Amino acid sequence: MRSFRSAIAAGCDLIECDVHLSADGRLVVIHDHTLERTTNGSGLVRDYSAAELRKLDAGDGEKIPLLQEVIELALGKVGLVIEIKQVPEVYPGLEEKLLNMLRQLGAVPECAVVSFNHPSIHQIRKLEPGLQLGILEGSRPIHPATLLREAGADVYSPHWGATDPQLVNEVHSAGGAVAVWPVDDETAIAWCKFCKPDALFSNRPREVGAALRA
Repeated sequence: MRSFRSAIAAGCDLIECDVHLSADGRLVVIHDHTLERTTNGSGLVRDYSAAELRKLDAGDGEKIPLLQEVIELALGKVGLVIEIKQVPEVYPGLEEKLLNMLRQLGAVPECAVVSFNHPSIHQIRKLEPGLQLGILEGSRPIHPATLLREAGADVYSPHWGATDPQLVNEVHSAGGAVAVWPVDDETAIAWCKFCKPDALFSNRPREVGAALRA
């Protein structure tokens, strides 16, 4: 939660988080499917209850947040992009649980949902037409605009290295926006200045923002 608060304080337009389901069906915010890299725990996130996950140290005494905590922090302050981690493991019912929470908290207008699992995004589009949606891609497809349309998404979100000016133009022509990741070094910054995506995600927003504005 400290990292999200610092991003808000830095003036970011959006914060982004990754969501998994605990063993008892709670929406929890952690990047990996496993616990070893970012906590003092081990094993799969899905094998532990939310209460058990909350007992772990996620760095300097920080706890693994519940998604509700992150939404409540963001509302009225900053946009929130939620990546649902439906690849490679799939969490049955995650889409419905997420939409129920966003509706209950009145957060649909201030959030976007993205995923590498394009059918999952297509499912959400049918369930909630008013929610902004995005598809993630790690490589350069032949027809990015087709992928965008088939998923019913608004945003095409590729790795910055899988982006080029032609891709940006194709997505724009299809009525979509391009948001690249992770823009963290000088090479990525230079490429973004050349390709001109609509948005970017960075682990170093202060430094990268200043370099892009320079």
